[in-house]
Formats: sequence, structure tokens, C-alpha cells
Amino acid sequence: MTVDTPKQIVFQIRRMAREAAKRSADSAMLSSTIAGAGSDSAYLLELLAFELLLKATLLIYKVKPPAIHSYARLVALLPPEVQSRLRDAAASRVGPDVDFSGFDSVLDTWGENFVSLRYPYEKYEGLTEEQYRARGEAWLKNGADESAADFVYYPEQLHAFIYALRTEVDTWLSSRG
Repeated sequence: MTVDTPKQIVFQIRRMAREAAKRSADSAMLSSTIAGAGSDSAYLLELLAFELLLKATLLIYKVKPPAIHSYARLVALLPPEVQSRLRDAAASRVGPDVDFSGFDSVLDTWGENFVSLRYPYEKYEGLTEEQYRARGEAWLKNGADESAADFVYYPEQLHAFIYALRTEVDTWLSSRG
């Protein structure tokens, strides 16, 4: 068993931050194209950037990130003051209409989306095309309630929390030279 040195940890966190930045840049580029509107690919890239930054933040606080996509469980591994700082920084990036009170549920939704949106057809396995269309039409007819949707994205919160994590990681890295 090898023990990572402080230099190795800094290098790993720096690589994770770079990869997250690349994924966010790719997401922005894809979102700016007409082709990007046809899939969830840009959103998935943002979720990947989020996960990389979250796991880098865990490393900063000497927590080896488990190989899971339960973001609420991962955030819970951070010290409480870091959790508060991240939520405050994220909340400062969005308007007062964006609610962070039930944030664990949002985190869980992102984790589920990270897994499920890679293979969205599995959600509708066994349905005929008519059943699939009827399902969507019924959802719209019933008011398009977000809580009844198959997939909910929370993009404002995601961008805000990515900002908060990026700030946390960048601040830590800048103190390491």
C-alpha cells in the first residue's frame, strides 16, 4: 500500500480541477450550438465537472472520496463549516427564488441523473411508443409538476454549486503555489 505525499495530493487535486474546467467548457460549447439542444450531453458534462470538484474538495479535507454518485452522502463527508460555506457561496450566485433549504434532495437528484441520464432509454424500457407519448402528455395535462417528472435538472443550483466548489478548490490550490 502506498501513501500519497502532499505533493501527489496537490497534483491530483490540480488535475481534477483542470478536468472539471474542461468539462464545463465543453458543456458551454455544446450548449451554445443548435445540436446541443437535442440531448442532455451538456448537462451530463456539468454533472461530471461538479463531481470532480466535489471529490477534489473531499481530498482537500483529507477524505478519500468513495466511488459513489450519491452527492448528498459525499457532501455530508465534508466538515460542517465547509458545507455551510459552500451553500452560502452557491446561494450568493443565484436570486432569492432559488431555494437551497432542501438541498440534500437536489444533490440526490443530481446523483441519480448522473447515472440514469447516461442510458435514459432504460427508464422507459418495456413501453410502446404510444405509452411513452401518453406518459408525457399526461404529465403536461396534469400541470407539468416538477415533482412528478421523470428527470429534474435544477440547473441554477448546479451552476451555483459548481461555482462554490471551484472557488473552494481554486482558493486551496492558490495557497499551495
